[in-house]
Amino acid sequence: MLGPGAQGSKYQAMESAVRLVGSKISWRPSQRQLLQLVIATGGLLITVWLYLNILPASSSSSSSSSSLSSPSIMDLATQTRNQSQCIDFDPAPIAEKLNSAIKLEKNTYNNADISEFVCSIMHHDMNLTAKLDCAASIDSRYNHLRPSPSASPQIQYYFALDLYQAMHIILPLMGTIIETMRFLGPEYCALSIVEGRSTDGTYAILAGLKAELNAMGVPYFLTRNSLDPKASGENRITALSHLRNQALQPLIEEGNNKQGILAPNPTILFINDVVLCPEDILELLHQRVRQSAIMTCAFDWNANGGSFYDSWVSRSMSGNLFFEVTHDSQHWLADDMFFDHPDSATRWGHSLPIQVYSCWGGMVTLDAQPFIQGKVKFRSSEKDECYMGEPMTLAKDLWGLGLGKVLTVPSVNVAYEYDRARDAKDKRGYVDKIVGHTQYSKDEEMVKWQKAPPPQVKSGSGGPRRFEGILFVN
Repeated sequence: MLGPGAQGSKYQAMESAVRLVGSKISWRPSQRQLLQLVIATGGLLITVWLYLNILPASSSSSSSSSSLSSPSIMDLATQTRNQSQCIDFDPAPIAEKLNSAIKLEKNTYNNADISEFVCSIMHHDMNLTAKLDCAASIDSRYNHLRPSPSASPQIQYYFALDLYQAMHIILPLMGTIIETMRFLGPEYCALSIVEGRSTDGTYAILAGLKAELNAMGVPYFLTRNSLDPKASGENRITALSHLRNQALQPLIEEGNNKQGILAPNPTILFINDVVLCPEDILELLHQRVRQSAIMTCAFDWNANGGSFYDSWVSRSMSGNLFFEVTHDSQHWLADDMFFDHPDSATRWGHSLPIQVYSCWGGMVTLDAQPFIQGKVKFRSSEKDECYMGEPMTLAKDLWGLGLGKVLTVPSVNVAYEYDRARDAKDKRGYVDKIVGHTQYSKDEEMVKWQKAPPPQVKSGSGGPRRFEGILFVN
């Protein structure tokens, strides 16, 4: 299309041609004046049309070009790529040294120590740390999670963590996340960690990871917060909600940037300080995609894999806890899972995914769009609500938006210490052994979604160990 200058020259030439023709024809004075009026009027109309149509487009194009010159925060995070300093690193010779160091509650590390930890994460060997019997290789079951190669990759997977005093599990936790990113494609992943108040060296190691994640092409956002959810006078759930929202802030900022590089439907992976295998993360992602779920949750376990840890924020479709906690707050009935919801109990017995009202279980995947759009966030209870943890208020808000596709996945079992993770997986199962077993029915895997939430849900009005209130959700 011709620009405004070219358009003006074109019509000036036409006017000159008309004047030339007019000069060679014998016109009466009145006719000549009329012709000049017509030409002037036409020129004015053309000028107005150009102003209304061509110039705004030109201005918009200029503005768009200006916006494109301002990269997104995720572009900026990987704009200058480093070279890995961990090539050909072997973690075995220093494994014993690192395993001794992580047991200290107070510690500082020099640059050489940090480098050893970082490279041991980048080349993590589970046999040298938590000694879980994770699958030797990642199953083709999860190949569909890898985005198609693109000249301009978009962030599909957003890993979010809040960590405090995490040195005791930092090697298998971060090593597993790195391995999972490599499988999914680092260029499609971003990582956000909020660290706070650690005295054991957690922040130093997390900061040391920045160069290696940059070499992978992973946008990495590491921030700190001194907020203590257990401090005297502090509302624990308000504090936890604030920390979780802080971890999501780069995602929300990127999602509201028209020049951002988020995929259309990104997934949040919120992971606690747990010990896990890559298949644990991938199975939650797989079930979210396969079942079109809004949220999928793992199961975290107490000592010996004996009782479910996150019972106080998890509710079945009966509105009750996953298992009955007795009046003295004991877990005597922990093995009777989904005791008052027969369909869920049956699926639990076959390790099949189960629709629930709310869950967390140490690790979740979430549809990112409700957070990006500002429809939900982590929060504490309002004054007119019963006491609830932030996973329950999140579930209530999701159900209120008609987004009640919340799923818990019995094949994904994690815990918060090396020995507890081994016990949990030995007793409750590893993902690859459960879904690969001949008795596991992939045909029965699909849930039949219930659109309405339970009419009543038991709350934790007395705190994490007491369940006295009833939350009316309708």
